[in-house]
Amino acid sequence: MQPRINDKVGYSLIHTFICNKLSDRAKGKLHYQLWQNNEDQSFGVALSKNESSGGFSAEMIKVQDIIELLGKLYRDGKPFHATALKELFMGKSVNNPSFLAAMLFDQQLLRLHPNVARLLEVEEDFELWPIGLESHLKSEANTESSTVEATTATKSQKKRQNKTVDKISMENVAEDDGHEIHPE
Repeated sequence: MQPRINDKVGYSLIHTFICNKLSDRAKGKLHYQLWQNNEDQSFGVALSKNESSGGFSAEMIKVQDIIELLGKLYRDGKPFHATALKELFMGKSVNNPSFLAAMLFDQQLLRLHPNVARLLEVEEDFELWPIGLESHLKSEANTESSTVEATTATKSQKKRQNKTVDKISMENVAEDDGHEIHPE
C-alpha cells in the first residue's frame, strides 16, 4: 500500500479524462486526472468525479505502482477481477477497484476477458503507458499556447472594432449633414 498524497501537493494537473464504467448497467461516466510530480516528473492518476451515485477515493495513485501491480498480474497469466487492484488504494470504498479498472481499460492497459464476464486481462504493452502519458504534456502545452494566441487575437480584434466604431461615430458628428446613419 502506498502512502497517501494529501491534496496532490507538489504535483501539477496535466489532463482530465472521461471514461465509461465497466458495467453495461452502470449509469454516468467517470472523470479521472493525470498529475505530474514537479520534482521527479513522475506521473500519478486520481479519480475525480462520478457522474452518478457511488463513492470513491480521490487519492492519487502513482503510475509506477500501477505498472508494478499490472506486471505481477501479467506474469501470473490468469484473468482477474477488479478487486485485484484494491491494494493500490488506502481508501476503503468498494467502488475504488472497479473504477480504477475502468480507467485502466480506458487507457488501454486492460481488456475484458473474451469468455467470462467481469474478468480482466492485462494488455501486453502495458509497460509503455508512461511514454504515452508524456504525449499529454505536449498536447496540453500546445493547447495552452493556442489558447493564449486565440485570446490575444480576440482582444486585438475587439480593440480594432472599438476604434473603427469610434472613428465612424466621430466622422458622423463632424459631417452632420442632416442625414440619418443606420449602423448595419
